[in-house]
Amino acid sequence: LNYNFKEKYLFEANLRYDGSSRLASDNRWNAFPSLSVGWNINKENFFREVSFIQNLKLRASWGQLGNSTALGYYDYIGLLNAASNLPLNNTPTQYIYQNKLASPTKTWETVETSNIGLDLIALNGRLSFTADAYIKKNKNMLSEMEVPAIIGVGLPTYNVGELETKGWEMEIGWREMSRKFKYWVAFNLSDNTNRLVKYNGRSIVQPGLINLIEGKPLGTLWGYKTVGLFRSEDVFQKYDVFIDPKTGVGDMKYLDLDGNKRINVGEGTLSYHGDLVLLGNNAPRYMFGATIGFQWKGFDFSGFLQGVGKRKFFPDERLITVMIDAIYMPYAEQLDYWTPENPTAYWPRPYVGGNQSFWKSDYWVQDAAYIRLKNIEIGYTLPESVSRRAGITKARFFATGQDLWETTKTLSYIDPEAPNSVSFLYPFYRSASLGLNITF
Repeated sequence: LNYNFKEKYLFEANLRYDGSSRLASDNRWNAFPSLSVGWNINKENFFREVSFIQNLKLRASWGQLGNSTALGYYDYIGLLNAASNLPLNNTPTQYIYQNKLASPTKTWETVETSNIGLDLIALNGRLSFTADAYIKKNKNMLSEMEVPAIIGVGLPTYNVGELETKGWEMEIGWREMSRKFKYWVAFNLSDNTNRLVKYNGRSIVQPGLINLIEGKPLGTLWGYKTVGLFRSEDVFQKYDVFIDPKTGVGDMKYLDLDGNKRINVGEGTLSYHGDLVLLGNNAPRYMFGATIGFQWKGFDFSGFLQGVGKRKFFPDERLITVMIDAIYMPYAEQLDYWTPENPTAYWPRPYVGGNQSFWKSDYWVQDAAYIRLKNIEIGYTLPESVSRRAGITKARFFATGQDLWETTKTLSYIDPEAPNSVSFLYPFYRSASLGLNITF
């Protein structure tokens, strides 16, 4: 249903009625409404004198949609599976078993979004601006429940959670296309945060990346606080906190935050997580991008910068754990390891089984904020007088490049006693090409 009154007041309403055979018949269908309103302020009589603004619109919307990607495959039915890998009297014997419990009460996960926005075009189309703020809620979120391990069977997903996401985004641009030297520039910025409002599943705090903890964002990073390495026997002997039976000089020194003289996770809960601290989140924050370009006397240029202002992550365990197993030899950057002759090394002493120095901690967490020159293109179009002599309508030479440059800040913790601190950069691939477009 749409309603438009003199291009001033706009209204739209929608209703979806969706069903899925992946759900039990009693919960198969659900209605999902949505509506939006808009106000073109520049159409009002009192705004006619503001000639330098061509468009000014306020808008708001609210709506619900069903998340069909989380429904699973017919797990409202207790399906039986056949297998023959169980030997009986030295003969493979076929048997029937139930691999997963049924969830006949499961229903749609509803994604509800509320949004308010502003659109502006001014100065004869040169200036453009748009901004939005939104709240998104995943209601009846589908996830696994926490049950005793004695059940001995797999679990389907149930409607046991609620996730709330708040965010905003904006874009501002300037275009000058009326002169011989045409140019344009635009910048966009967005951010969002989330919180797991309700979750009846497992909320265990442990070192590493933890996705689901009630009351916390998705993808939280937990680890220990460190103060570098035990760089001398004297420092090690004075530290009366138990870390691991193998701990010695050259290993990682962790802080005993709960004062129990042991480095551990406590009860692994939000109320008591021992010496663990929240080190950040792996979700990107403050995503931004910028485009710039111009056209002049046949020459043209365009470029695109893109980046993330805030993000943390743990590198893959195999990248940082020296000699995680006997078959893994150190990387070249790991050769700066602790020895009595090299006490200011960045890396702990390497030995098979010495993994306690590589527990998840602020020493290893990385800052994944970056800015990258994502794309650049330079071109030249032959004048029409030249191209026509060659019997063609248009000819344009161009050169492009992808991912040509990147700057990152990857070390979240820098040991002041280790001058050769390293970071773990995941590679990106540069590419470039030359081309010619001809139109006959």
